[in-house]
Amino acid sequence: MGTGAASSSSVALSLALFAAIPALAVFYAQRKRQQEKARHEQNIDVLREQFKRGSICYSEFPPVVKDVLRRCKLAYLATVDAENDTSHLSLMRFTYLPDDGVIVMSTNMNTKKFNMLRNQTGVALLIHDFHQFEDGMSTGASITLNGRCCIVEPGPDAERFRQAHLRANPRYPQFIIGKDIAILAVEVQKARIADIHDRVTKWSISEGVTPPVS
Repeated sequence: MGTGAASSSSVALSLALFAAIPALAVFYAQRKRQQEKARHEQNIDVLREQFKRGSICYSEFPPVVKDVLRRCKLAYLATVDAENDTSHLSLMRFTYLPDDGVIVMSTNMNTKKFNMLRNQTGVALLIHDFHQFEDGMSTGASITLNGRCCIVEPGPDAERFRQAHLRANPRYPQFIIGKDIAILAVEVQKARIADIHDRVTKWSISEGVTPPVS
């Protein structure tokens, strides 16, 4: 009897622990999301403070980066879908505002990328200016930019960025104006510049330019 009772208790305990696994998984998943959200909000607060102080500066950008940012209007925005262990790519129109030191974009709030940007600040942008047309004006460069993206809160800064973005892209108000359209601002921290001969130059906001290896 004693052995049987002990065995029954052991089985019952095992079943109870097994039944508790889904609840524990949900608890830890929620806790992880809360921690990630707190880190995201802290990073956003730091970035917003930089915007207020005007401390974000692109004065050290290599000339080719400035040229590409001024000439081009389309970029590929890469974000990470952590929950599904995959990534997401979006074609975006952008506007470079050198006086503010930001790259401005806009997005509908009812999109996958917007939901991901609410939980992360790190993004990558790919912009290329390889020869596509016979105008002889291409810089022949492809640039990958890594930095932090801020969803700009509604207010004077957001509307100023929105109007600047619209002036630079007057044929695309449907992507810029609207109650469900959020304004994004990216602070670039690193860049990789590849030319038409596949020579890669690196740049970072802290170290400046690292020339390609011969």
